[in-house]
Amino acid sequence: MLQAFREHKRWLMFIAMVLIIPSFVVTGIYSYNRMSQSDNAIVKVGEVAVTPEQFDQAKREQLDRLRQQMGDNFHANMLDTPEARADILRMLTDDVALSQTIAKNYVGVSEADAVALIKNADVLKKDGKFSPELYEQFLRSQGKSDQQFVAEIRRDLAKQVVIGGVADTHPVPKALVEAMHQILTNERLVRTYVEKTSEHLGEVSVSDAEVKAYYDGHTKEFLSPEHVKAEYVVFSPESFKGIQATPEEIQTYYEQNKNRWTTPEQRRASHILIEFGTDKAAAKKKAEEILARVKADPSTFVAEAKKESADPGSAAEGGDLSFFGRGVMTKSFEDAVFNAKKGDIVGPVETEFGWHIIEVTDIQPAAVEPFEAVKGEIEREYADQAAIRAFNERADEFSNIIYEQSDSLAPAAEKFGLKVETTDFVTRSGVTDPELGRIITERVAEMLFGAECLKEKRNSTAIEVPGNRLVAARVVEYFPETERPLAEVSPRIGEKLKSEKAALNAQAAGKAKLAALEKEKNLDGFSDAAWISRQNPQGEEVALVNAALALDSAKLPAWTHAVLADGSYAVVYVEEGRSHKASEAETRGLARELASIYGSADRAGFMEALNESLGFEVLRPDFVKGVEKNTDDQQ
Repeated sequence: MLQAFREHKRWLMFIAMVLIIPSFVVTGIYSYNRMSQSDNAIVKVGEVAVTPEQFDQAKREQLDRLRQQMGDNFHANMLDTPEARADILRMLTDDVALSQTIAKNYVGVSEADAVALIKNADVLKKDGKFSPELYEQFLRSQGKSDQQFVAEIRRDLAKQVVIGGVADTHPVPKALVEAMHQILTNERLVRTYVEKTSEHLGEVSVSDAEVKAYYDGHTKEFLSPEHVKAEYVVFSPESFKGIQATPEEIQTYYEQNKNRWTTPEQRRASHILIEFGTDKAAAKKKAEEILARVKADPSTFVAEAKKESADPGSAAEGGDLSFFGRGVMTKSFEDAVFNAKKGDIVGPVETEFGWHIIEVTDIQPAAVEPFEAVKGEIEREYADQAAIRAFNERADEFSNIIYEQSDSLAPAAEKFGLKVETTDFVTRSGVTDPELGRIITERVAEMLFGAECLKEKRNSTAIEVPGNRLVAARVVEYFPETERPLAEVSPRIGEKLKSEKAALNAQAAGKAKLAALEKEKNLDGFSDAAWISRQNPQGEEVALVNAALALDSAKLPAWTHAVLADGSYAVVYVEEGRSHKASEAETRGLARELASIYGSADRAGFMEALNESLGFEVLRPDFVKGVEKNTDDQQ
């Protein structure tokens, strides 16, 4: 029975710490203050409008996440497609629709649950325990207070409550689950021999003429992009650090928010579950008999649970369910546990799962962290919130100076004690350095290449960037697109051409080796035999695994080959194959994964219906190419 609760708790943790927390790099306090106006809105869902500023913010945040995930493969213009822009707008409208649904239907998640999730997040733990220091660093990196962050956790979890039941219940045919299991787990016993490209590099050479010919034929590969040297200033809450709270303010805050530092009472219990079966009365009689035995001799409870309990998740542990708080178990079960004393054995208790005999084995009373223990945290939080308030109050002043004295950043820098920074290489797509990219965002780069900044040498407007910061920039020097000279790029061309020639030699040698082996098997120089599958490739490349699994297991042993990513040629001897029947646990797990994949379509349908029921109005179909058709379909 209680295994389901355990799995549900883990699922909530996954949602909160993997899906939700990354989305908290969303919109700073300043954004909410500045973007509340619906003037020039793109679309309207129910009573709420989505503005171009919100769209730009969401796009920047998505680019930031992609930059962190993709590293060198990231390109700042990868969301500049009609499909990507339509997806961003759809994400915003879905969020607006969910927020209104939550408010109208009073869907909520308690503050205690949100705090518990945060304190159990692996990313915020040090040596296995919640680290206030890591949490504080995280909050500072996002420009958020603890109170604001907890509120956002609650809102996002509430959204998951609304949408989770739709996306996680898609039925998946058993045949599909079994077929997918076979695709993933079918194995081949292989031995490999690889003609490596690197081992043939010494056999080849590249002439200056070949390098020149490649350069002449691929000039677009060697262009130094149009770019500017730029100055910029960053205005943020950091400019207002140092505001201190009075002792009275700290004490008052503690008293008003004491529940934040309260750990609710938890109880540990063991149980014996007797399922109803076909005769509920007989099941109850059996439970009463067991209850009488364990009350007569409590030391037998563990043995009785192992022998009689129908809960596979706890029976092997003598019925132990570990510690839990209120709101986790079925109500009748919870009431029985929390109304008993330590050492009490109660029952039979009826739930939808059957009859329970319950022993309360331990109690952890509610505890409140003392004022002195959290005083420093409150002081830091007060300083952070005061800095954010000061930042919000003076943001317009900063923006006005930047605009009114547009021939220099110096007046704003002097007024607020800021440093004017310089960056030498900003393209229309931004900058390559990920950290600097959080300041010189795509929007900032777009402004720098606009007519006012590029031609008239004026300051950009104050632009909000991640971390609750405002950035203003100006062009110092412009550099048009130019061809990089041959001398600069010839080493790179030479290496590329040499690798290509070596790869051809490796493949020719590999083919000759395979032809010889097909006539006379000789496995000298081959690797040891290893079982590989798509689920467990044992470090082999996808091309090799697919080649081995493409062979009919009834016609093994056999030879095959694969060209690897670097051009090397792998000769593969496949000795035998085998398949595995899926266990019940594997079937359930794979069915859940497939249901999640297919459930995304259900989610999309639900959101389309939700948008329609609230009222979906396109105000600017020209803003995102391709959106007009999509939104018309929704209506």
